Amino acid sequence: MQRLILILVAVALVAIHCDALSIGIKREATETVSSPVVAMFQASEISMSAEDEMTSDGLNPDLMVRPNAGKGTDKVKFGLRAMNFYGTDMKHHTFSIDVVMSIRWNDTRVVELIPDGLDNLTMARADAEKVMWMPGIIVSNRDIEKYEIISASVSIDRTGEVRRVERANARCMKRFLLEEYPFDSQTLAINIASSKYMLDEVTLVPDEEPGAGGVEEAIWGLYQMRNWSTFAYEALDGDLKKSRGTLNILVERSLDKYSQDHLLPGAIVLMISWAVFYFPFANPFITARLMLSILALLTFTGLIIKSTKELPGAAPFNWNDLLNQQIQTIMFLVIVINIATDIWFHTFQNEKVARRMNHECKMLIPFISIANISVIMIGGSHHLITLGHATFLTKALCIGILGTCVGSNAYGLFGLADAIENATPRSDRQFDKVTQKERPPPFAMLSLATLTIAMAFTSKDADDDDGDDCDM
Repeated sequence: MQRLILILVAVALVAIHCDALSIGIKREATETVSSPVVAMFQASEISMSAEDEMTSDGLNPDLMVRPNAGKGTDKVKFGLRAMNFYGTDMKHHTFSIDVVMSIRWNDTRVVELIPDGLDNLTMARADAEKVMWMPGIIVSNRDIEKYEIISASVSIDRTGEVRRVERANARCMKRFLLEEYPFDSQTLAINIASSKYMLDEVTLVPDEEPGAGGVEEAIWGLYQMRNWSTFAYEALDGDLKKSRGTLNILVERSLDKYSQDHLLPGAIVLMISWAVFYFPFANPFITARLMLSILALLTFTGLIIKSTKELPGAAPFNWNDLLNQQIQTIMFLVIVINIATDIWFHTFQNEKVARRMNHECKMLIPFISIANISVIMIGGSHHLITLGHATFLTKALCIGILGTCVGSNAYGLFGLADAIENATPRSDRQFDKVTQKERPPPFAMLSLATLTIAMAFTSKDADDDDGDDCDM
């Protein structure tokens, strides 16, 4: 009896679980079948709500398509006008400018937006983008997040012409040409292009309307404006095929600031270094002569660092580097000649050669300095000579003239020394004769040799004693 009851309970439990499993399967199947239908219904409801919303706002979805879609390209006339110039940052390859951009195109579909009784309509750019087609023209060479719109408006005419005008402060990217610095000329370019349409959809054309493009700025800071031009071109970069427009402003660097900040202080320090040749050869002035030439070189090194701060670290060799290099080389030669004359005067006791070379450098060093600086400044500013040729010419001038001067005086000095050496080889008698000093007596030399040998043996015995102590 008990077994029968257990069997009945087990059958009942199995039946209950089977009903629950079948209900779950049916529910999942129902949800699976009904979910696409529900999704389609929801999507259609959302689509209908968006379309109803556009209709309620008075928008026409057809206006968001290009006017010549399927027929050809749309021509957009552009004009760029530079209003204010805020300078260049060559270290970060940028320049800042205040620019007005105007673009216009034809779209007869927007005439219905103009209220009755009006010939034209002006609206904000944000509102115009919601109700009409826009070509999406932007400044393409702007720095990241460095384009701030000051004012923007869109005007619609009953002829179907649409004009968009906006004024903005922009910081544009520019790869500066620094090989000719500080005699360089730069082309500041403001490039525009469509952000979404390719070459076969939108084509940019310069606007020939008076006042559409140009330059208003009269003060360009460190530069002088030479000319400007506006044109359009096709840029084919692989699959990126764009029609682009640009405003090119050719500016040339003015030397006023460079002359005041670097050229004049450098010339003053260089002339101060010449003063070492006017100090007497007396012993108290040996340190003064040397320290003046070294301090002048260190001071000019600080000016070099200041003159290169404006340039990026990867800047190529330029005229400024050549000028600094030549002035630094002349200052180094002043130090070398100063030391050489002191050695010849005080060590070799050859006053004639030392004084003659000192007097020659009073005229020679200023001549070389003025010649080198003139070659660099005149040749670089007027582009009469290339940078490579100027480098070779200045170095050859400096090495040739100074080499001749030092070599001729050194020949006289070492010629005298050779004559002395040939007369009495390895003997101090000739040196004593030239300096008119008495030689040390022979017994003094013998006593010195004996004392040296005795000290050597004494030190050896001391080492042996130390070794014995260590063994103990």
